[in-house]
Amino acid sequence: MRRVRLTPAFSWSLILLIPLTFAWKLVAEHPALHEMQANIVRFLTNHKFDVTEQTLVDGVRIVRATRGDCSMIVSEASPDGSTRDMIRRVATTMDQRFVVFRGNIYDEQPTWLTVTWDWWTRALHKLELSEAAAPPIMVAATFSCAAEQLPWARLSDGG
Repeated sequence: MRRVRLTPAFSWSLILLIPLTFAWKLVAEHPALHEMQANIVRFLTNHKFDVTEQTLVDGVRIVRATRGDCSMIVSEASPDGSTRDMIRRVATTMDQRFVVFRGNIYDEQPTWLTVTWDWWTRALHKLELSEAAAPPIMVAATFSCAAEQLPWARLSDGG
């Protein structure tokens, strides 16, 4: 009977590859974008906006909201920032733009924060230790909306 002997190089490659494949699974499986679309519509409707939904190129979905002379575009953003340029092009007529993430308002999407938070919450969700986290929300509005004054933190609660 012949014994198989593992070389040190093979052993080390197994030690390195197993955690790497686990990390790749966490990163590669992106949750469905647009999960928050219904919450955005409900939030804006609850604040007396007339709401219409629209799908843009590459499946980017936006919500157009109006109330009087106020006009707003709101969209769930990808955590890696890949949708921000398309949304900017759609919102060229708006006076102000900002990103809402975890109840905080940012002038620009804090991509490192949103990506690392997305990885972390997906890992916890796979281990059934957490529910899926709310993604960043891009908002573009006319000044008459006073959009930054809306209670955006409630989007995390679904309301």
